[in-house]
Amino acid sequence: MSVKKILRTNLQQMIFLGIVVAMKIILGQFSIGPTTVKVGLGFIGSVLLGYFFGPVWGTIGGGISDLVSSAIFGNQGGFFIGFTLTAMAGPLIYALFLYDKPVKIWRIIASTILVTLIVNIGMNTLWLHIMYNLDFKAALIQRLPKETIVPWIQMVVIYFVLQAVSRVKIKK
Repeated sequence: MSVKKILRTNLQQMIFLGIVVAMKIILGQFSIGPTTVKVGLGFIGSVLLGYFFGPVWGTIGGGISDLVSSAIFGNQGGFFIGFTLTAMAGPLIYALFLYDKPVKIWRIIASTILVTLIVNIGMNTLWLHIMYNLDFKAALIQRLPKETIVPWIQMVVIYFVLQAVSRVKIKK
């Protein structure tokens, strides 16, 4: 598949991408907890970016959502490019499992576990270590209880969200 074909899209798809990016930004504002263990709804936007737009546009949408969110709402501790990479990695992983594929429980479980391990535990803990000069092991230990409980709740939410949107005929 050529790069031209991957990047080619139409106005209707771009508008829909903008709507999903806006949804991710808004859902990302609904969170609780301190910076090191924040729990929120932004993951739904990441899932939808991956599910509807695939790895290329889902990743781009994730990056745009972080940049726009940082510009509008600011980030505690200031802008950090690492979190933009995190915002791009989530939709990429979800896209690899969910884009143009039937909604299956194993796909939801596998993608959520990979996002939890690679993005939430790995990348985000590293960024917190770099930004706040936290001891990596201490930050990891502080984050692990959240990262062992929250993904299971996310899997249930993702299943119901994808079941609902898969019934809606949206032209890809």
